[in-house]
Amino acid sequence: MNSRTDWRGIKTLLLWVLLCGICMTVMLWWAAGKSIVIADVSPQNQENHSAMQDQNAVERYRLMLEAEEGKPRHFCIPLGPTVRAEHISIENRYTERQLWIYIQEARASDYRDYVITGDLSPIVGGWAQQQGEMTILKLQMNTVQEYSSLMEESRLYVEYAAPEECYDRIVVIDPRGGGSDTGITAQGGQEKEITLQVARTVKELIEGSDIKAYFTRLEDVDPPMEDRAFLVKEVNADLYVGISVNGAQGDLEQFGTEVWYNGEYFIPAFGNLQLADLLEQRVTEAVVGRANGLMQAEDPVLQQLTIPGVLLKAGYLTHEKEGELLTQEGYTDKIAEGIVAALHQAFAEMEEE
Repeated sequence: MNSRTDWRGIKTLLLWVLLCGICMTVMLWWAAGKSIVIADVSPQNQENHSAMQDQNAVERYRLMLEAEEGKPRHFCIPLGPTVRAEHISIENRYTERQLWIYIQEARASDYRDYVITGDLSPIVGGWAQQQGEMTILKLQMNTVQEYSSLMEESRLYVEYAAPEECYDRIVVIDPRGGGSDTGITAQGGQEKEITLQVARTVKELIEGSDIKAYFTRLEDVDPPMEDRAFLVKEVNADLYVGISVNGAQGDLEQFGTEVWYNGEYFIPAFGNLQLADLLEQRVTEAVVGRANGLMQAEDPVLQQLTIPGVLLKAGYLTHEKEGELLTQEGYTDKIAEGIVAALHQAFAEMEEE
């Protein structure tokens, strides 16, 4: 009887040992390789950007780079022995063509000895910068890229690819104004604030869909017009939508939605006119407003595009009632809903042709 009890106890112990071994294996595997979410970041506050350029402002060290053959489209960043995946966050600052890697449990001075290796063809250079208790690696790239990452054995492996290799549907959203360019000001509102609010809602609505949206700004900055157009080419976008509002100099009773397009550049099948028509329909439906029609207009961004592109004029800020509506978040949300609905329909029609 005792021998049976002993044998059962041994079996129970063996089962527990086996179970613990399996759990430990899973934990080690999980700790050995963890992917890290990479956030998209549009242009940031100009003061932050200036501080980044000031080499004497903070403790910083130039990153050492060593290209290796046979490792296409990825590079390896050494990490300290105490760094874990949860200590790392990454930002793709695509409008600046930079990749920022935030690392806790590390010192910028460590990168006097650490060497970044792999396929470095998109990397122009970079530096490690100390910010409080955190180290930031700032890599300057020569093109806009999409990134994925995996941490293994105190190394961060970053893989990159062109946007068009990652996404089938790409649009650039361009909220006009920003920074010192307030745009039209009336009814207690500013154009730059209205367009930014619409863009931020578009971002929320479109995330997780089959459309990849790049934004020329999501902060109160004013990218030059040539940079806004250049982003379209950098990401090889399929569509471009500028967001603006209207203002009347004389007739303050004017109101309604307009969409501007470049009528001089002809695109076969689905082109500027078709996109403008869709956008006007969906936005006026969403806000239950008035459509003023499509306007051929000269615009510094639209004139540089070779893809379907339009500039939405989402109402008259100078009109007493419409101007008041444009300053309300609920109304700008409806404008964003109309834009997103138009984009989904536009891509569907383009793919049918």
